[in-house]
Amino acid sequence: MTKPLSSNMEMYLKTILRLGADGRPVHVKAIAESLGVTMPSVSEALRSLKARGLVLHPSYGAVQLSARGRKLAEAINRRFEVLQKFFVDVLQLNPHAAARDACEIEHVMGPETLERLTAFLDYMQHCRMDISAMIEHFHEYLDLRLAGEHCRDCELEATCELAVKR
Repeated sequence: MTKPLSSNMEMYLKTILRLGADGRPVHVKAIAESLGVTMPSVSEALRSLKARGLVLHPSYGAVQLSARGRKLAEAINRRFEVLQKFFVDVLQLNPHAAARDACEIEHVMGPETLERLTAFLDYMQHCRMDISAMIEHFHEYLDLRLAGEHCRDCELEATCELAVKR
């Protein structure tokens, strides 16, 4: 059985997917610039990914994801997108913080958590019940909690141990 990919290796796959999304060839230099690493670091990572059958990379040529590599990169990217959507739409994090945190969490989130979070977001979007009122009330509750106040409707104190910090 193959050892799981590190979060760094997952980032290489996701970066190659993103850089090649428009059909242009992906070069080592572009990967290095995108990730803020050296070209030798990219070359070493590509050797490892190539050995696992996840990328195709002829010497000095463009990098491509193999079919397996593309499937894995798309799954990683999907985890990122679901987390980012939840953080922005539900938790109202600013997009920069949401992207940063989603990028960290995407590497450790298990498939069951992803499935349930995806189901929750789908439910919020498609359910005929007035979910939007509940989410709107949560946003009001969150604003009060962040201000050190409590919601009279919920009768929850904002000073509990789990209070959200700015």
